[in-house]
Amino acid sequence: MSDYAVRQSIAAMEEYSVETVEADIIVNANESNYPLPEKIGKELSALVQGFPFNRYPPMKSENLGEAIAKEFGIPTNCVVISNGSSELLEKVCYTFGGAGKKIAVPWPSFSMYLEYAELADSIPVKYPLTKEGYVDADVVIELCQREKPALLIICNPNNPTGNYNELSVMEKIIANVDCPVVMDEAYMEFADGKEVAPNDLRPLDKLWLVAGSTLSLLHKYNNFMVFKTFSKCYGLAGLRCGYGIGSPVLMRQLAKSVLPYTVNAFSLLAAKLVFENKDLYRPRTKLIRAERDAMAAELKELGFYVYDTATNFVCFRAQGELRARLAAAYKAQYADQLPEQVASGKLLFKYFMAQSILTRDFTGHPALTGCLRITVGTPEENKVIMAKLRELLAAI
Repeated sequence: MSDYAVRQSIAAMEEYSVETVEADIIVNANESNYPLPEKIGKELSALVQGFPFNRYPPMKSENLGEAIAKEFGIPTNCVVISNGSSELLEKVCYTFGGAGKKIAVPWPSFSMYLEYAELADSIPVKYPLTKEGYVDADVVIELCQREKPALLIICNPNNPTGNYNELSVMEKIIANVDCPVVMDEAYMEFADGKEVAPNDLRPLDKLWLVAGSTLSLLHKYNNFMVFKTFSKCYGLAGLRCGYGIGSPVLMRQLAKSVLPYTVNAFSLLAAKLVFENKDLYRPRTKLIRAERDAMAAELKELGFYVYDTATNFVCFRAQGELRARLAAAYKAQYADQLPEQVASGKLLFKYFMAQSILTRDFTGHPALTGCLRITVGTPEENKVIMAKLRELLAAI
């Protein structure tokens, strides 16, 4: 039977995939490796009893949207709820992109930006990050002036490198481009940001909600949207829930592309409960930051290059003599001819797999050659990961 005809953008795209093999320690997808806080788990269990599974959820997820709007002191029409922030990224490309239009995306960054742009029949235009993984505001502004994209996407902190870009850098871009801007802040809770807009008037006990985030600029500019998720810091990756916040003029158009009843009722219930108890996550988030920094410091001591990270993961590659030794060990074990940088990272990935530790393999990425990305797990998991790594290095 001959192949059926499909849209060109579908036929041309590669499937998004990550390793899904069984492992004792899973640190490849930047999920939270912690269970729900006990208080939330008990309340959620109680709410399940008698839950109306036979009824549709609120058509536009109003229950969660209203809670978010109230917390941030904004009108409800400034909030759009979705199945994870990834769905919003897809929808925003549909909304502002289209045939022949350009969408500016960071490189290297979240690979699905390119796919979402192409699915919207748009032309993705990459703007390069610095070699250290940061956004260069002047480069982005110049590209927007030259290419005139219909939409600009910024990932801050950036995935998969982990870099946090200061609020002043983000504001410079927002203030100097003509197109709508998406600030993908899926990992902002881990950044421990201190910056807020000078004239942000929210109470002191609420400033931590927007510290470091462009959310504190919402009163000043109306050309950008901030996308957030419950999947990372709040550990609801399995329920797929996220939200976007922006000016009414942008969010009204974005909301049109989101289907009615798009988020299931149980996800909304859990996300609302988590959002209303987000203070419970602050000690855990602080611990993850500390574990991340300790892991990054040890990796540097062992001879790896580690990207600056303000997320719940570290991205690193071997360098110098360490790279050569790892590559030689890979060649000896697998008799496979790979470039030295790729081989050094591939040995690490395969070694961790043999130890039942699943990491994310970026070794063949053209801008992240030889890199692995490891999610920060629990302290116990992190100890095992680093101990196994030291064992390998001692052996070679």
